[in-house]
Amino acid sequence: MSARQHHFSFAKKVIPAETFRAPDRMFAELTGPQREAFLFFLWTESGKGLAEALPHVGLAPGGLEMAKLDVVGHVKSGDVEVVVISMPPALNANEAMFLALVRRAGAPSVFFYERCADLGTGQVHANEAVLAETRPDGSRSNYGFHEGLDLQAFKTQLEKILGVSLAGLESSLEPVTAAAFVAAGAARTSGGRSTIRRLPEATGPKPGGLLEVLLLVRFALPLVMFALAYTVPSLSYQLWPVMGPLYTLLSLVIGIALLVFLYKVYAANRGKAPFGPGMAVAGWMIPVVNFFMPPLIVRGAYKAVVGAGAGLMVLVWWLAWLIQIANEMMRGMRAQLSRVDGGDWYMSFPAGGGFHLPEPAADFYIMTSSGIGGLLVVTAAYGILWHLVRTIRAKM
Repeated sequence: MSARQHHFSFAKKVIPAETFRAPDRMFAELTGPQREAFLFFLWTESGKGLAEALPHVGLAPGGLEMAKLDVVGHVKSGDVEVVVISMPPALNANEAMFLALVRRAGAPSVFFYERCADLGTGQVHANEAVLAETRPDGSRSNYGFHEGLDLQAFKTQLEKILGVSLAGLESSLEPVTAAAFVAAGAARTSGGRSTIRRLPEATGPKPGGLLEVLLLVRFALPLVMFALAYTVPSLSYQLWPVMGPLYTLLSLVIGIALLVFLYKVYAANRGKAPFGPGMAVAGWMIPVVNFFMPPLIVRGAYKAVVGAGAGLMVLVWWLAWLIQIANEMMRGMRAQLSRVDGGDWYMSFPAGGGFHLPEPAADFYIMTSSGIGGLLVVTAAYGILWHLVRTIRAKM
């Protein structure tokens, strides 16, 4: 179930944008006597023009208590300042239950405590949430899955990250009274309430857009050629001399784009990812190490952003990727596999030289380099990687 647009836009776009644009104003408004009216104004503005504008209050997911848009409280300790906001009912994955506007040494960021999907059932998880943080430069940190959907669970995890106590948060603000509300309104010197600057759907391009497109093209081309081989064989034969070098060129560009993408993902998730950005690139190039490091690097990027490891999927991708690289090398060297009078298989090259292959290895090469087997290897190598990259980008 995807996040509802009004709920998602308010929490993930409007609140961060206004916080990063004018942090002093946001902290002052959300802790002042007109905080409820200000927050409701933001909610209403973020719902304008949407197909489904949601109410700001309703039954919480358990159905036993109410969840509403409200300022929970304000805590300031040393150079750390925190304002916590409760959200209307969060029903779907990626919908926030609580927000925290945070200033550390004057630098603002926004934390989200949001619903997540249960990977076992595909439905929204009944008792787990994801804690994440976004910053003015667009970077995002994901602090993983945590049990509990209530305010106390959010406070517990936030205290660990910020290193401050949030005890007494709920009673930290003076009650809103009519007298204070009117006095605050009279004190304003501007002619009317300022409006909210509406955001575009994205604050900037996410890394990996070109990589995602290239992977999709590299995944689809062999399928098209396979279909042509059975429907228009003459056209397939004419195209093949061009497609071979094109495959190699695409694979080279994809390799470079993948390294750039992984570097940016690791740079944006320092402290959460298992390696530094430099190692995320160097691990592909160090001899021997590059046989086992790349899948760990990809898995680390996926887990740092998405919150789950996808270990089996990454393993299947890596095996297919290695086989595909070997096949492309053999094709580039125009390798020929032959067998005379039932003897050993022999791999030869037009430039000279060759080597014998035991029968099981030759059978495996034939099965994975041509026909349906070869097609499956290619689609697994590039299709699974496309899915991994697309999922990471969607969560960034």
